[in-house]
Amino acid sequence: MRRQKLVWFALGVAVTSFAVLLPRWFISGSDEKVPYLSVSERPYKEGEIERIEEIASTSGELLRDCGAKEFFIKPSNGVDGVPYSLIKIVPENDLAIHCVMEQAKSEDFALYVQMLTDQQAEIF
Repeated sequence: MRRQKLVWFALGVAVTSFAVLLPRWFISGSDEKVPYLSVSERPYKEGEIERIEEIASTSGELLRDCGAKEFFIKPSNGVDGVPYSLIKIVPENDLAIHCVMEQAKSEDFALYVQMLTDQQAEIF
C-alpha cells in the first residue's frame, strides 16, 4: 500500500513539474546576444532648446526618416543620461542602417554597437 502511494505521489510531482516548466520553454526568448546599433541624441540646434517640449526624440526621428520599421527609444544610456534609440543589425534593416550611418555623420549623432539580447533591447 505504501508503494502505491509513493508511485502516485511521484507521478503527481512529475506532472506538476512538467506543467510548470513547459511554458518556460515556449515563452522564454533566446538568450543569444545580437548586435544593435545605438543612436544617441544629437546636440540641440540653436532655437530648439526654447521649444524642448515640442521636439520629439531626434534619434527616433532619424530612424523613422531612414525607413526603420522596428526600433526602440530609450530614455537614458546610463552614465551621461543621453536618450538614444536602438535598431537591430539584421539584413532586413540594411537600407535603414546605411541611411542612418550617412545621416549621423553629417548631423552629429553618436553611434555605438551594443551586443544585447532581444529582451534587453526591449526592456533595457
